[in-house]
Amino acid sequence: MEKPVVLDKGCYVGAKVSQYNFGGIITSETCFPENYTSNWHYHQNPHFSHILTGGSKEQRPRNAQTQLPGDGLYYYPGIPHKNVEYRPGTRIFNIEIDAAFFKAHDLQMPDADRMFADSTPINSSGLLKILKQHYFHDAHSQLAIEQLCTELVSAYPVVAPYSPAWSRNIITVMHDHWDQPLSLAQLSAKVNIHPVTLSKYFSRYFHCSLGDYARKIKVEKAVQLMRSRQLSLTAIAYQCGFSDQAHFTKTFYLFTGLLPKQYRKL
Repeated sequence: MEKPVVLDKGCYVGAKVSQYNFGGIITSETCFPENYTSNWHYHQNPHFSHILTGGSKEQRPRNAQTQLPGDGLYYYPGIPHKNVEYRPGTRIFNIEIDAAFFKAHDLQMPDADRMFADSTPINSSGLLKILKQHYFHDAHSQLAIEQLCTELVSAYPVVAPYSPAWSRNIITVMHDHWDQPLSLAQLSAKVNIHPVTLSKYFSRYFHCSLGDYARKIKVEKAVQLMRSRQLSLTAIAYQCGFSDQAHFTKTFYLFTGLLPKQYRKL
């Protein structure tokens, strides 16, 4: 690996289509030419990205991944990565948060391990609500984005090594069984704890209820299917386990601030 390029605040390897700077927060859309290959690089600040169209293959020190439309991503500062084989029409939404924002709001930056994990439903934990504020920009967008950033960062559980094993295992179980309506008793049995313990402490670690986390997983599945544009919204609703399109629309709006048809047009 060659020496990585250090990208300054607000800079990305793609061309900027739009950008707003709110002091400690920068939102932007970037686009990339087909088959473009970037240098090894890293960012000075943590940022989140949402792939609107296209995608690429990303090489990292610990792994590599294919990034597809609808993916929500987290980048920890200082970790080098390289993107290759950009697909036609790649567009990516980004939100970058500097250290001053974390300090001013007494927030802890999501750790480096989160960059390599895919278990946190980033899109439905605030990223798409921020995306909405970027594209429907008005005088109140800064206030909305600042609040949403605190929610997005807080959605990342701080699960320390000394935390109980179930707090690490429960998310794997929920993702593995996302399309099955498991009861509290069934979930607690799979991680070998009492149902009362799971019910009482889940929200302490993950900042939402078990039911809302299960709904977020379904929304994440729906986001990826919508970006592919191969299925109707009704078909997506049923494939992702919603009772009908109305149920899908209500749940999607609750967690993203967007109607499914609004999101699909972006």
